[in-house]
Amino acid sequence: MTQFDMPRTFPMKKPANHTPVIQRYSSRVPEGVSTIRVATLGFQSKKSSKENLEAFLIYLQDVFSSVGLPQHHDIADFVDDQGYSTAMAVCYWLGEDGYTAWSKKFDLWWAAHDPEALGHGLWFESFSVPPPYRETNLFQEYLRGVSACPMTKIEPMSESGYWGAARDRFSASAHDDFGPEQNVELQYDPKRNTLGKHIKVSDIPSQLCVIRSGVTWANCGEEQLKSYETNLKPKLDKGMAYLRENPVATGCCSLRQVTCLEADGSALKEAYSLGIFLTYGHLERWAHDHPTHLAIYTRALAERKKYQENLQLLTYHEIYVLNENVRFEYINCHPDTGLLPYFTNNAGDQ
Repeated sequence: MTQFDMPRTFPMKKPANHTPVIQRYSSRVPEGVSTIRVATLGFQSKKSSKENLEAFLIYLQDVFSSVGLPQHHDIADFVDDQGYSTAMAVCYWLGEDGYTAWSKKFDLWWAAHDPEALGHGLWFESFSVPPPYRETNLFQEYLRGVSACPMTKIEPMSESGYWGAARDRFSASAHDDFGPEQNVELQYDPKRNTLGKHIKVSDIPSQLCVIRSGVTWANCGEEQLKSYETNLKPKLDKGMAYLRENPVATGCCSLRQVTCLEADGSALKEAYSLGIFLTYGHLERWAHDHPTHLAIYTRALAERKKYQENLQLLTYHEIYVLNENVRFEYINCHPDTGLLPYFTNNAGDQ
């Protein structure tokens, strides 16, 4: 029985006899893996992007000189809307054992930082979900995120190219509609004092949704690169800007649009957006109804139809629906970082 053949309380959205325009793939973790752990470490400052990145890479040497290292990690950077340079690493573990071993040393390193003495900000956002509560959509030539972990299996699937396909790809959608335990809405508080403090975000509602959606143009020839830069990227940028600028209306708590980097910090020809939504329903409503996403979707679909198997622009995404196993902490970060503008923030003494 595959993840798409489970007994269902809620019917699939896939139309009868549906055939995707182009073959897409999904990743499956090995049998016996009960959780997928994802952790993101960020470093922000008002220094130049180059200076900020150099400092972050030194930090990573400390963070990764330990047991239980991530089975996959990648690094990226961006400048946020407040003008802070930010470098970040997203780390993946299949199962909790490796993460637990790694976090013992990391937690000591993390707690040793004095928020009042730091000349930069640090943030750590981590969650763990059972495999049925994540879905992936990718090309087999372009493996990123959890799909790049060793031992994951890449499988062809037909759940793509129609509205509701992403929901269908969640195994858990057979019996869970991903609704929150209670109605929640974002309430933005611009007056929170976060600089010089170590803050653990509490009262995070159940069913937060995290999406990482990426693209690479490394294999594009002149024609398809020009089409991406002229026809698709402006629409993508507009959609991401709308989400960042309208968190209360969209339920998008955080949206980071980043450039991917080599291990030495040099830029790759790829990028991704990392978004956190109040619920999967909030993400789905924007994707289904809003003109900014419809523009992205229809343009991307037009590219697929035009180039078919010769499509050179490769994309992927992974989506997670979270439970209570989350950790969001910020040390000396500006008040618009991550989840800091929302929910209840507890300043720690460590």
